[in-house]
Amino acid sequence: VNGMLNDPNTDAKELGETILMDPSLTAQVLKICNSAEYGFSRKIGTVSEAVTFLGYLVLKRIIFTIISHCYLNRPVQGYAIEQGALWENAVTCGTFAQHIAQKVEFEDSELAFVGGLLRDIGKIAIDSYIPHQKNVLEQAVVKHRYSFIDAEQEIIGVNHATIGYYMGIQWNLPQSLLNVIQHHHRPSEIQGTVSPEELQLVTIVHLADVFTTMLGVGLGIDGLMYSIDNIIYDVLPFSKEENGLEKLYAELLEKREEIQSKITALAGS
Repeated sequence: VNGMLNDPNTDAKELGETILMDPSLTAQVLKICNSAEYGFSRKIGTVSEAVTFLGYLVLKRIIFTIISHCYLNRPVQGYAIEQGALWENAVTCGTFAQHIAQKVEFEDSELAFVGGLLRDIGKIAIDSYIPHQKNVLEQAVVKHRYSFIDAEQEIIGVNHATIGYYMGIQWNLPQSLLNVIQHHHRPSEIQGTVSPEELQLVTIVHLADVFTTMLGVGLGIDGLMYSIDNIIYDVLPFSKEENGLEKLYAELLEKREEIQSKITALAGS
C-alpha cells in the first residue's frame, strides 16, 4: 500500500481493493475517516470513498497512524513508559511536526507527520535490553551529562535511532523517513550529505521532538537529557532575537485538542 501511495500513477480503485485485502486495516481506515477529526457530513462506507474524499497524502498519514498504533500502544518497560504513553508521544510529535512543516512551507506536511510518528520505533526493539542496564544508563546521563541516546550507544552498544533505521529498511520506508528515524536527535550529522529538503524534514521532526519533550508527553527515563541542535536556526526560518521558538511553542500548545482527537479516533482498538 505504501508503494502504491508513493506512485502518482496508482489507480484509486486498485488502491482500495488492495487495502480491502486486510480486513483489520480496512476497518481502522473507515473508523478514522468517520471520526470527529474529519467531520464529514455523511458516513464514509467504503475504502474507495475514503480515497476519493481524502486523497493519497492524507490516506498515507492515516495508514501509518494505524500501523504505528499497533507497535507503539504498549508499555515500554525498559524506558519506564506506561501503555499508551509512547503512542501519545508519537501522535504529539507528528502533529507538532506537521504544524511546523506548514509554518515553514515545507512541501509535504503529511510526510513530516509520519516522520514524527515513526521517529522512535526503535525503542520497541531495544526495550528488552534496557532493564538490565537501566541504573547504569541513568548514572551516565546524570553523572556525565550524556544525552540518553549517547548513553544507549556507550552502555548497550547501539541506540534506538539506529535500530529504528534498520526496522525502517525492513518496512521498505523511503530514504527521507529513514533519515528522520536515524538522525532526528542530531540533524547536523547529515548536513551536506543530503538534499536541502531532506535536511529540512529531519530538522522539522527534531524540533517537534524537542517541543514534545518539553511538554513532557510520554516520557520515561529517556527524557532526562535532551539538547537542541542549533542547526535549526540555519535550516528553519526562526530567529533567536525575535523569540521565534517561544512563539512557535505557544502555537503548538493550542494543538492539544487536535492531538486528543487523533488519539480518541483509535481508542479501544
